[in-house]
Amino acid sequence: MKGHCSQIVSENGAVKIANIVTLSRGLLIVPILLLASYRYLGIAVIVYLVASITDLLDGWIARRSGRASEYGSRLDAIVDNVFSVAILFFLTISYPGLIARHGLALTILFGGPLLYLLVSWFLTGRLMMFHFWSAKAGALLLFATWPFIHVTGWEAIIGIAAAVVGFSRVEQIIFILRGGIDLDAPHMFGGVKTR
Repeated sequence: MKGHCSQIVSENGAVKIANIVTLSRGLLIVPILLLASYRYLGIAVIVYLVASITDLLDGWIARRSGRASEYGSRLDAIVDNVFSVAILFFLTISYPGLIARHGLALTILFGGPLLYLLVSWFLTGRLMMFHFWSAKAGALLLFATWPFIHVTGWEAIIGIAAAVVGFSRVEQIIFILRGGIDLDAPHMFGGVKTR
């Protein structure tokens, strides 16, 4: 535990604000769940949007302050994945019957990334999380789904988000199978080994 806590502060004892911002996103899951459970959906969505904004801020703060680190990057990825799974709970608590209406799309949207991580581990021996444009679009749609449904009532956004996320995971598997290793590649045609 001491080792992990020491990663939150820098060598000179200063707090790494970016890591605190990242952790705040994870900590906000509990109040969002409670607010949604007690049907304070408007407030829950506002807190959710604040938490979502931290995903944009933490990396920017780390780069701007010159304190970007491998630990901070891993922490961000872990919190992102936990928060992404929590979105399923936010949705199902807010809209009873959503699983019955959109079961396949929700399975692809939330199960697809988990299945992809297992496949990437099997194929490469590590978890490969590429920064493809399709992955970024899928993440944006995933994070926007709950507020979008709350404001518009249009649940078809779930199917659109699932299609983009599903495509992105297939694209990443093809990239791995073609020998792709560049985690910062923008799409499946970048960063592939050539003979």
